Amino acid sequence: MKSGKKYVKVPCGGCTLCCQGDAVRLLDEDDAGSYLTEPHPYITGALMLAHKPNGDCIYLTEYGCSIHDNEPALCGAADCRALAFKYNFEIALKLHEAGNIDLRVWDKGNELIKKMQRK
Repeated sequence: MKSGKKYVKVPCGGCTLCCQGDAVRLLDEDDAGSYLTEPHPYITGALMLAHKPNGDCIYLTEYGCSIHDNEPALCGAADCRALAFKYNFEIALKLHEAGNIDLRVWDKGNELIKKMQRK
């Protein structure tokens, strides 16, 4: 069952960068039995959505997310703009080099912020 929180609609435009190589942890409010899962690599006892051999989310298809209408809470809350607001380029690059974020997601967040500012 979802938390009922209202998330801001992210103007992704079909972008699926956050579905590539990310560790989407399932929260208590998510029905873990509804998803293909695997152990989270950094959080003991936690589960995350399973991945394909290339690192993409198991639910990512050529048409986008196949479970979009029943996505886990963290997927619904994902907003690449938050990374861009939180970190400047130098910090984002260091986090990317350490394997903590995907710099492409940070770049996409910056792109969306700039579009918002031009309106």
